[in-house]
Amino acid sequence: MTALLYVIALLWVVAGTSLIVFTEKTRDQFKKMFLTEKVKQLSFLPFIFGIVLIIGAFTNRDIFWLAFILGLLATSKGVYFYMAPPQQTKALLEWWFNKAKPETMRVMGLIIFVLGVALFSYLR
Repeated sequence: MTALLYVIALLWVVAGTSLIVFTEKTRDQFKKMFLTEKVKQLSFLPFIFGIVLIIGAFTNRDIFWLAFILGLLATSKGVYFYMAPPQQTKALLEWWFNKAKPETMRVMGLIIFVLGVALFSYLR
């Protein structure tokens, strides 16, 4: 389970760094991957990440609260994308990928980067 937590932390560090440094290119790549009509099928990705974080919180007590809270947030995001009306989730994704300012994307990249580094540091 610790290996999966390392993978999640690494993905967050890479995604956060690329959002900060290569904002538009990363946005375009994420748009190609995640802006789809099948949001309900895509909702399983944050749900699975959340479940892995929650299980990881119980198996690795050093990171319990960080992993547990992030797992709950990710699971909630997955449930929201699955249960919300399709036009609402589509509007949210369209805003994020088309209308959000580059500064907003960079701040989110910084948050993602910090969470990845925090997860790495607690896992050591």
